[in-house]
Amino acid sequence: MSAPRAEAVVNFGGSIGTIIPCVNTVIYTVLGPPRGGKYLWSPNVTKTYPFGPPSHSGQWLLGNAGPAYFCLESVLPLIVHPGLLMIMMGSSQ
Repeated sequence: MSAPRAEAVVNFGGSIGTIIPCVNTVIYTVLGPPRGGKYLWSPNVTKTYPFGPPSHSGQWLLGNAGPAYFCLESVLPLIVHPGLLMIMMGSSQ
């Protein structure tokens, strides 16, 4: 008998309200309804479908996210935005 797996996957989907390119190569997005929140796209982690990474406000995203991560917007002054790291993501154009 195997031990149960602990998974923390959140499904998300909504229109981008805020988008910030970060110094640590991630893209911070704040999504609106229907399943909004704060999410981070990473070139090294996120499986991205044909229309590419998040690029502008109003674009729709759909996917799932996992562990907590952060966006380093600026070093001086230090500006950090927390969110969930996108595991898989598709977008509108």
